[in-house]
Amino acid sequence: MSNSVTWQDARAVFRLLDELKQLSHEPLAWRRHLLTALSPLVGAQVGLAGEVAEGRFLEPSSHMGCVDTGWGTESERRAWMRACERTQLALDPSDAAVAQLGVCSYTRGREQLADDRSWYRSVMFNEHYRPALLNHYLLSHLHVPEYRAVHYVFLFKARSEGPFTERERQIVHHLQGELGELWKAASGARLPRRLQQTLTLLQAGYSEKEVAERLLISQGTVHDYCKALHKRWKVRSRAELLARARAFPQAPQLVMQDQGAGKKE
Repeated sequence: MSNSVTWQDARAVFRLLDELKQLSHEPLAWRRHLLTALSPLVGAQVGLAGEVAEGRFLEPSSHMGCVDTGWGTESERRAWMRACERTQLALDPSDAAVAQLGVCSYTRGREQLADDRSWYRSVMFNEHYRPALLNHYLLSHLHVPEYRAVHYVFLFKARSEGPFTERERQIVHHLQGELGELWKAASGARLPRRLQQTLTLLQAGYSEKEVAERLLISQGTVHDYCKALHKRWKVRSRAELLARARAFPQAPQLVMQDQGAGKKE
């Protein structure tokens, strides 16, 4: 098979992006859909995705909104996940290359991050990948400077499979790049945090009372936020408000956006 991305691949990526926009208000839901749709496109068996503050990718305890899919058994999943709880140095021979790459955006296969000799002798492979029946992986690390965040996608092939191809790497990198463009465009039209949270929940179909319950604030405060939104966009009804909001750039919601973490003011 060619190592070039085909028009069918590009069409599948843009169709997936449209689907993610439909789930944009629920970070775990859109991220799970991303993995379940992307994995078969690139021959991956297992997928993980999440986000973390920029510069903290190698700190698993700092990751947020994490989703994983495709495990054969729960014991295989636990074998791999135990690696995230370990703090020993030199556990993973690819960590040095990842640290050197820093906060930039990249998509790399395992063989680009750690040579075979160090990988197959490592604690990471023998105590975590091998029991999980995994071997080759593809790591896509997207810097989202608008929120001082990183969105990552980690895909794995079964132990019996070969490395990811250049075509497969490009598909994942292209998808991440398009997500980055969505976040960049959406950030230009973003609202103050509480107004954005209120609008996001209204778009998801919640009433003012339900918005108040979700945000742990009073219904009166939510009503004030709604009036502020109406005034900002010069609309008179919720229908007009939601129609106006649909005209603005849409992007899947990041957990860090909702928390206000790392957001540039």
